[in-house]
Amino acid sequence: MAQDPRQSAQPVQPDRTKPPRRVSRRGKTRPVTDQPRRPQGNRLRLVGAAAPDAKPPTQNPAPIDSATDPRWVLAVSTAQMMEGDVLPPHKRQTLMSQGKSMGLSPFDCSLILATIQDRARRGIALDQCPAASESQLALIPRPAIRPFKSALGENPKRTMLIASGLLALQVLLIWVWLG
Repeated sequence: MAQDPRQSAQPVQPDRTKPPRRVSRRGKTRPVTDQPRRPQGNRLRLVGAAAPDAKPPTQNPAPIDSATDPRWVLAVSTAQMMEGDVLPPHKRQTLMSQGKSMGLSPFDCSLILATIQDRARRGIALDQCPAASESQLALIPRPAIRPFKSALGENPKRTMLIASGLLALQVLLIWVWLG
């Protein structure tokens, strides 16, 4: 049977008796509508000042005013350990532990490493990367200064090793001096 060419040119109208269905992610079907889906209940969790582990945002950048600033020391060490614009994983771990020992958080250490890597990838010479990123390093909060006693108490094995080394050095010096 030959079909009338005018019939095939007309668009097919959907059947309006049943609304079209769409399958959601969980396999449940729901009708297709033009209205946005409304959230059911308050499913958002508020974070911020009420969060117990939240640090206050840095209001004023703490400038890097000395060469012994932990942020600067880590930035210079990073630039020295980079191979071109790449930081190998074993050197990254070394730098992360160095930053942790200076009181920087793992997140702050990662920011410093990423800042120096970004400068190197942009074509800045490795010895100039820390100076080029000084304004960004100033935005990272300066770690709190820890008292000497708390630093010794964190790792008792290291403390015992240092104390025994000092005692052995004292005995050696007395033996040489009296002998």
